[in-house]
Amino acid sequence: MFKCFLGSALILAAALPVKAEIGPGLGRTDIASSTDDVPYVCTNDDNGRLSLRSGPGTNFRKIKEIPNGNSVNILSGQYGRDRYYWWNVRHERSLGWVRADYVCNDPQ
Repeated sequence: MFKCFLGSALILAAALPVKAEIGPGLGRTDIASSTDDVPYVCTNDDNGRLSLRSGPGTNFRKIKEIPNGNSVNILSGQYGRDRYYWWNVRHERSLGWVRADYVCNDPQ
C-alpha cells in the first residue's frame, strides 16, 4: 500500500510545474497581478495630496501636490537631513522628491 502511495506522489510531483503554488499567502501566483506593483501616492486621506519637492526634505521648495492614488515613476532615493527616506520621482511632466512613507508599492 505504501509503495502505491509513494509511486502516486512521485507521478503527481513530476506532472506539476516546478514553480507551482497552491493556496493563499504563498506569493504571486499569476502574471497579471504584476501590473498592481506600480508605485502610487497613498496618504491617510482619500482626498489627500503629497508634496513634490525640489529636494529630499521639507526644507526644499514645494513644486506641486500629487493627489492620493496617482502613480509615480521612481528614479532613485536617499535619506534627507530629516532622517526620512525620500524618492526622486517623475509625476506626469514634473520631477521632484516625495517622502517614501507616502508611496505604496515602492521597492523599499
